[in-house]
Parts: sequence; C-alpha cells; structure tokens
Amino acid sequence: MPLHETIRAVLTGTADAPAIEFEGRWHSLREFGTLLARLDELLIGCGLGARTRIGLVARNRPMLVGAFAAMLATQRCVIMIYSAQSAEAIANDIRELRLPAVIADAEDWTAPVMAAAREVGTLGFALTHDERAVITVSEAGERDVAARRADVRSAADPAVAMELLSSGTTGAPKRVPLLVSTFERAISDSAATYASGRNDSRPSPSVVFHPLGNVAGVTFVIPFLVNAQPIVLLERFKLESWLDAVRRHRPARASLPPAVLRMLLDENIPQEDLASFASIGVGAAALDPELQEQFELRYGIPLLAGYGATEFCGVVANWTLDLYRQFGRIKRGSVGRPRPDVSLRVIDPETGSELPAGSVGLLEARAQRVGGDWIRTTDLAALDADGFLYLHGRADSAINRGGFKVLPEEVAHMLRRHAKVADAAVLGIADARLGQVPVAAVEARDSTDAPTEQELAAYARSKLIAYQVPVRFLVLDALPRNASMKVSLPELQRLFCAPA
Repeated sequence: MPLHETIRAVLTGTADAPAIEFEGRWHSLREFGTLLARLDELLIGCGLGARTRIGLVARNRPMLVGAFAAMLATQRCVIMIYSAQSAEAIANDIRELRLPAVIADAEDWTAPVMAAAREVGTLGFALTHDERAVITVSEAGERDVAARRADVRSAADPAVAMELLSSGTTGAPKRVPLLVSTFERAISDSAATYASGRNDSRPSPSVVFHPLGNVAGVTFVIPFLVNAQPIVLLERFKLESWLDAVRRHRPARASLPPAVLRMLLDENIPQEDLASFASIGVGAAALDPELQEQFELRYGIPLLAGYGATEFCGVVANWTLDLYRQFGRIKRGSVGRPRPDVSLRVIDPETGSELPAGSVGLLEARAQRVGGDWIRTTDLAALDADGFLYLHGRADSAINRGGFKVLPEEVAHMLRRHAKVADAAVLGIADARLGQVPVAAVEARDSTDAPTEQELAAYARSKLIAYQVPVRFLVLDALPRNASMKVSLPELQRLFCAPA
C-alpha cells in the first residue's frame, strides 16, 4: 500500500484507540481522523490540494503530529519551520519561504508571525488541543482563492514528501528535501535499527522527546504513523517526565543522547526504573567509552551507538545486539557497522582517493534509500579492518591554530576524563596572531566542587600537545543544548564572545 494510503488508514482506523499520550491525557485516533478531514476540507477550499507545499511550525504537541500525518496522508509536502526560535525568527522564515499556507500551534500565531503571513499572502491555520483543532487566523490580504490556485509557489515536486530541518548543532538549521521513496525505505529499515530483544505482540508505547521538525523526531513517530502504535509525547526532554513515562509504560527500547545517560548516572536512578530496557540506542553526540562502561556496569543495559544524518533519513551505521554480544568489549568507541543497504568509505580530503583501514579522513556514505550515490559528509572518521566505524569529529569544526590542526572532539574527550567534569565542548575563536585558537566549556559534575580554570588548564597541559590546550575555559552548571540535547555551538560562541 502506498505511504499516504497507509497513514490515512491509520488515522481513520479504530476510532477510540489510544494514539498519543501528552501531559497525562490520551488523544484517540478519532481526534486525528477528525483533524485530517477538517484540514483537508479547509485546504481544498482554498485551492490547496495534493502536491502543495505546506509549512508546519513543528512543536512536539499531539495536534501538530496529527497535522504532519494529515499532510502526508493527503500527499501534501511538509516544509518544517523551527519552533524553538523567537517569534521574529519564525516571521522571517514565513517571509522567506512565501508558502501558500502554514500550520502552527495557536500560541505560535503571535502578532509578528501573523503580520508576516499577511504580508506575503500566506494562509495561517492554528491548532489547539481539542477536537475543534483548526482555526483560520490570517487571510491572504488582497489575494483571492483563484489567484492562489494558479500560484506557482503552491506546486511541490511530487517525489518530495517533506523538507526536514537539520539539528542546528553548528549553525542555523537547514532544510533537506526527503523523497517519498526514501521515507518508505527508512520506515522499512527503522524497526531493525536497534533490535529490542523482545517480541511483544502489543509493544509498550515509545517515549518520544526528539523534535518533530528533524529526522530524529520523524523517525520516532513512524510507529504511530504507519502501525497505529501508541506513543508518549514529551514537548521537550525533562528527566522527571521521561522517567515517569518509563516507569508507567515499561518500554523495551529507547534512544538517548549521551547527556541523558550522564544525567541518569549522576542522579543515581534506581536500576529497577530502567529494567524494562533490553537495550538503549545512543545518538546525537559521541558516546564516550568511559561513560558507556560506567552506565553498562551500573544498569546492565547494552548501549548501542549509531550514526546518521538528515541527508540519509536516519541511521546509516549502528550496533545491534548480535554485534554487541560478539564485539562489544573489543570495539569500544565505535558507532557500529553499516546498515544493510549502506556502504561506507573514508577518503583523503585533498585527493579524493579512498584511504586504507584505520586511516582518518572524510566519511562518505552510499545508501540505497537516498538513491545509491556516494554522499560526502563533513565528518572525520576511520573504518577498521572489520568494517566498524569510528568518528573523530567534524572536518568543518577543525581549528587551524597557526598551521596546527586541533580537532575539538579529541580535546573535549580528554577534558571529560577529569574527575570533576561531566561533559565538555571545544570550539575555535578568532585570534589576530594565530588565526584561530581553541577554547573550552565544561559542565561541572558537582556545582559545589567545580574545577577552576587554572586546574583545567594544568590538567590539559599534562594530557595534550601544547597547541591543543585551550586558551580559555568556561565552567558551567550546564552546557547549552538544543532540543535534541546536543551541545549548541552557536550558544557557546555567544558565551565566549560576551563581555566578562
């Protein structure tokens, strides 16, 4: 069955079946079927049928997940707009995109956003949390429906299902087109990415906190979209909320960033609270081998690291339980082997030639789900003789310190080994003499016994080559993170550039 028909069948299926739990309330499939019908009716009435580009200000709220599903079910192309930005920034996106219509939560239709929609003739639809979810909030100014029907801006490439946002870790999120065929292949692959080790006939709801606007969020609502599998939706990650859902629903699997694993250890969460997990997938950032060792020793749960990107519509390399049982102890630090439909190679950035096993260079991937061409990443990596992938940071974040290359992740990895440091991040800032110099921010393990800048500098000098040692340290209670729980380098840059 085609993807849009599958999703439509789910949304119009067993009407009273629980679909999404949010803030203590279950939303039924009936609500999402009603939303689909109402949105479709309103958009068709405005001349915006299938193959139309529709913006979505993507918050982790039930009716926005429902709107996303409804657009896919009616073969409209979803253009993601980042919700975790100011009203002025959302308004600027609307001006630049000039879409025929935008769907957003009622609270995102602020005065600046409504003014921007009117300015460029974008119809606006607000969603609330009840079955009367759709409210038209902005008109298209002086433009009439006939003109909108003929508007070339409405037309979408029929092969494109959505434009997803990159995570925004190193800069402003970018939109990446995702083909319908790619999404369908990703769906068939997603169930096997992290094997749960259990064969529940009625699987427990997944607890989803990954942002809907990017590939992680979309991946984790796939079970709801195509199998009517209930999910527990968190608007953003909060440890207490996540633990409450885990204790109540006892899911068999989860995918967590390393920062959350560190939280669980630091808060000394009881083993029984996490006992339902047969494994935990790890992504979004590098998994420190020492953190993995501590977590697995404490909880006895295998951590299965993986690597993916928006351009690949998800994971292209990962650990499985079978690989873990065979190689888990001897391949620490790896993010696993390529997925079945994926080939990986490491190339010399200067010559483009493929490098031998163990050499560090730029990673390229070829995935059938995105067409089968080699795609060059900005990630520095190595493949060992057994095909396991090791990441060494991003080539575009390498710091050129007077001709010496400093890889931020290598420095951050060493700083994380300091007894008083829970996490660390390193970046380059401009320097009049050397071009760039490294600086570091660390998250203190205990705010009452935080390391001093002098202590960190002495530690770095004892462990690193002289040119790798950061010229400045910031000690923070918590590193700034985006909605995916990745460290936000733009926010760190602002901290280092702010007046002392």
